[in-house]
Amino acid sequence: MQNAKRVHCKRCDFLVSQCICQWIPELTTRLQILILQDPKEAQHAKNTVSLLSLGLPSVECISTANQDRLKSVLAHKDPAKWRLVFPVEGAVFIESLGTDSVAEIDGLILLDATWRKAKKLYFTEPLLHAFGAVCFLQPPIGQYTIRKSPNIQSLSTLEACAYAIEQIAGENMQPLRAFMVAAQEWQWRQQPLTHRHLD
Repeated sequence: MQNAKRVHCKRCDFLVSQCICQWIPELTTRLQILILQDPKEAQHAKNTVSLLSLGLPSVECISTANQDRLKSVLAHKDPAKWRLVFPVEGAVFIESLGTDSVAEIDGLILLDATWRKAKKLYFTEPLLHAFGAVCFLQPPIGQYTIRKSPNIQSLSTLEACAYAIEQIAGENMQPLRAFMVAAQEWQWRQQPLTHRHLD
């Protein structure tokens, strides 16, 4: 018989004792969102893509381990209508995009991996180079405090996605951030502060 403490919620898939359904927002966006996720991130308890997918059910997430699907999906995206959210050389500040430029964007691609693995993915996957890259000039301060960040300007994937949507589509994604903060505080409420930044 399964231990009752290990039962998972059928909606959010977290343990019932850590269920976050009461905070899930109901959001939509005109943009299509594609997340390319390193398989180790998918297994990470502190990863935010699961939260992002709950708040924005239209998000599509593909494991970078599934090379055939990854290449197939990217090959079918129109580079004229999609942007890669990644700070590579030549990336355009998202805040500087004009009205005409944002109007032609239908979708965003984000890389969910450590900085080292994200750079490796970009430089080893030629299909990504077809998409114009955008980066952030003045991002909001990251609120995902339970996981280490390279610097104070680093954002979780959820936060980066929310900010990009706001800049391009003009849609308010603050409920996503509020959901993330509520979820992290609830899930880690019993963890000592010294444990919260362990990767």
